[in-house]
Amino acid sequence: MTDLNELAQEVASLSMTEGNDFEFMDALDHIEEAGKTTDAEIGNLRNILNSFRLKLPNRETLNPDRVRAKDLAETLMLATLIQRIDRINARNDALTRLSNALQTQIDKANNDANRLNQIKEAVDEATKTVSEVKALVAELTATDVTIKNKLNALIEILADVSTIFSA
Repeated sequence: MTDLNELAQEVASLSMTEGNDFEFMDALDHIEEAGKTTDAEIGNLRNILNSFRLKLPNRETLNPDRVRAKDLAETLMLATLIQRIDRINARNDALTRLSNALQTQIDKANNDANRLNQIKEAVDEATKTVSEVKALVAELTATDVTIKNKLNALIEILADVSTIFSA
């Protein structure tokens, strides 16, 4: 296999007026050979082939080579399109995976937010209940001192629980 730099030099050295048919045929053979093995540098190979096609003399003896060069140019164009479509598809797949992962995180965050709202509502209710019980205990008479002390202790525990959730 000829590397693309050597191939580019070979094509550059071709002369439309001074070159013989065999030089052009050999160069086209080398380009075709490189086309079979050079997937990664297909753009460079297409440029070399285009340069070759521009230098190809308009001789009847080279008409079959002109057709071969045109066919190879079309094949390389299709290969380029396939590579680009594959890259686009790979990016689309990656984007889909990222979008799905993002949606999963959004769903988790929404679930967490809903739980936090439920906890906040429960804390608000507990705080309201503590306030109501305090008001009831305050209304107890002096004869109910033991019950009043027990209820005050219970209120303090409930207030502590409420404080834990609000922090």
